[in-house]
Amino acid sequence: MAKRIALKDFIEVDGVDLSNLARQVTFESTDDQVDVSGFNPTGSSEFLAGNRVRQVTVEFFVSRGSNEVHQVIFPIHDGRLTSTFRWRADSSASVGATNEELRGDVKILSYSEGGTRGDVETTSVVFIEADADSPLTFYST
Repeated sequence: MAKRIALKDFIEVDGVDLSNLARQVTFESTDDQVDVSGFNPTGSSEFLAGNRVRQVTVEFFVSRGSNEVHQVIFPIHDGRLTSTFRWRADSSASVGATNEELRGDVKILSYSEGGTRGDVETTSVVFIEADADSPLTFYST
């Protein structure tokens, strides 16, 4: 498997390409650990996978122009809306087995921004899977 330097990622929120305004992306899929241990001679524990949460965290450069971070992200959060999300590692290559695309419907449950004198203004936005109808899943076609 080839190593990769993240340079050409594609990130789209609600149909708007925000790739050039993003600098970090992280996908996480976590299952609750449900203890189903019974009494047994070894005293060992047994667990089943419970509820699953899938989310993507993107660190954006804050920008307030038309179709830029604040004007795209904040109304989705403020209106408690469901939005579409897409991410793939190489924006210059087609979606395929070696360039899968993560996509699905998401909610934004919190939004914050702020700045420090002399520093670039950034914000981390968590996109959490909205529902089972269009889950955050990797697609190769």
